[in-house]
Amino acid sequence: MKDVPLIRFCQHRPLFVVLLGAILIVVFKAVVQGAGMEDNFISMGNDDIMRLVMVRDWLAGQSWFDTTQYRLMPPEGMLIHWSRYIDAGIAAFIVPFSYFMPMEKAELVGAAIWPTVILILTLLVVGFGTKRIFGPISACFAVLCTVLWPLLGDLHMRAGNLDHHNVQILMMVILVYAVVWPDRPVAAGIIGGLAAAFALSTGLESLLFIVGAGILVFGRCVFDQRIETQRLLVAFCLALAAGSLLFWLGLTAPALRTRPVCDQLGTPMLSVIAVAVVAALAPLALRGRFPSAVFQVGATFALTGIGLAIAWPLLGPCIRGPYGDLPPELQEMIATRVTEAKPFLIYVQTQLFAALAFMIPVVVALVSGSVLWWSRRGGSGTGQTQNAVLGQLLLLGFFGIGLIFLQMRTVILVASVVPAIGGICLAVLLKAYLQTRSLATAALIFIVAIGIAAPQILLNPLQPFLQGSVTQREGATCRNYETLLALNDIPPAVIMNSTNMGAPLLWVTHHSTLAAPYHRSPDAFMNGALGFDLEETAFEKLAREQGATHVLLCAGQTYVSEFLTGLAAGEVSVAWLLPVPLRNDEQLLFALQD
Repeated sequence: MKDVPLIRFCQHRPLFVVLLGAILIVVFKAVVQGAGMEDNFISMGNDDIMRLVMVRDWLAGQSWFDTTQYRLMPPEGMLIHWSRYIDAGIAAFIVPFSYFMPMEKAELVGAAIWPTVILILTLLVVGFGTKRIFGPISACFAVLCTVLWPLLGDLHMRAGNLDHHNVQILMMVILVYAVVWPDRPVAAGIIGGLAAAFALSTGLESLLFIVGAGILVFGRCVFDQRIETQRLLVAFCLALAAGSLLFWLGLTAPALRTRPVCDQLGTPMLSVIAVAVVAALAPLALRGRFPSAVFQVGATFALTGIGLAIAWPLLGPCIRGPYGDLPPELQEMIATRVTEAKPFLIYVQTQLFAALAFMIPVVVALVSGSVLWWSRRGGSGTGQTQNAVLGQLLLLGFFGIGLIFLQMRTVILVASVVPAIGGICLAVLLKAYLQTRSLATAALIFIVAIGIAAPQILLNPLQPFLQGSVTQREGATCRNYETLLALNDIPPAVIMNSTNMGAPLLWVTHHSTLAAPYHRSPDAFMNGALGFDLEETAFEKLAREQGATHVLLCAGQTYVSEFLTGLAAGEVSVAWLLPVPLRNDEQLLFALQD
């Protein structure tokens, strides 16, 4: 091979330079975003804001095991199915800062630091993991793909992102590298199993991706019957089972441990894990007598079927998913209005620009990675080992594509393999270019790099044509911090409000709310969404039944209900709603009259 100076340079630990640059970029963006966090945070998603409210309540004395939000649907409140482990991580940054600044400022500093730390950890895992398997050049490109791709660097890991998705991405990245690790199978299996278990303890969105990773580990053990693959499978299964049990015990109050829940780590999920572990490991005991791969697979399928049948009393109610018990009209509303819950084919019809920004890197990485894998098949030595690992990454990527068609938000799981695949493809292309100086190869590097790391460069000029008319977010005109703060001028009230106002009200004000987008309370979900579709008589009945003392509208906002639209425009007045004077023009508050 021709001795190229750039290649010699790339062999002298350039990863540290790239990582340092990427981390500096991340920190700089966090500082800029954090400087205006008070205004920025109120524009975050409902889950980010509600997470900070939950952390605040816990630090104020609410029990570790009590995740009820008592100001949502008072007086009983609403149980939020979220992990206290995430709350503890965020609080670990808030508490130290609260010693020398007001708690309100400390909360915002913690909200800026937490996702920044998660992104830096993700960069470190991607960088050093890719370097260990594919070399430093691939690692450099993988780090750049991670920090530049908006899905990772902005959407889920920018300052203020307190939802658990960024932690799940980090756990899936760790899981992926553990699954494909070429040596040290016991350590890799334990790390991968614990990462999968912790991901499940934060939310079940990663379940099917973990199943795919487990199938990959099982398949390696069955069709590559070395002691290393067997050790990997055993370590992974035992760590997953033990970790899930321990994390579950740490999350669930003793009195609730026998209660089956389908939307978080509970007895139904533990039974699934137990069945999978037994079905995967039991046939290994007979491998000496029945070494056939057909026997191994058949026995595992049979044991899985038997185990699921035994566990069916726990699993049966969960088959319909977390929304299965909701009223049909609410299920339809979630499927058509809640962006992240939409299947890909529905999402792309209304969010074409965003869908392309999310999917172009995935498609480009999988296509270029598949071409590279095909061209290198049948080789030997280190290159063949790397190609085998690349093949496993591609399998996980294509498996993830199937999940995206079920729900668009699962694109975060596929994000765990895209940087590594992109890194090795770009490294191979760079090496080819330095050897040949081909303009075609240079153009291909540019296309692949832009497609994987920065699709927005291509999409931004086309945004007006792809995105069409932009629908104003409900509550956007009256959802800023200062406007909401003005509501504290009146005594604590129980407010009927639209969905996107619920979490901000809880964070900024001392009021209670009757609406927020969480499925454990169908009433809270319907109050803020379908409730604001109702006309006067039905809306009055709903507000009184739910115990509202006040109704909050955004001035000039268009609602589905003609009655509420007219009320918000000041064109309608009714005797049962008394206007309450506010020191802002963005909101209209009404007190219910008898």
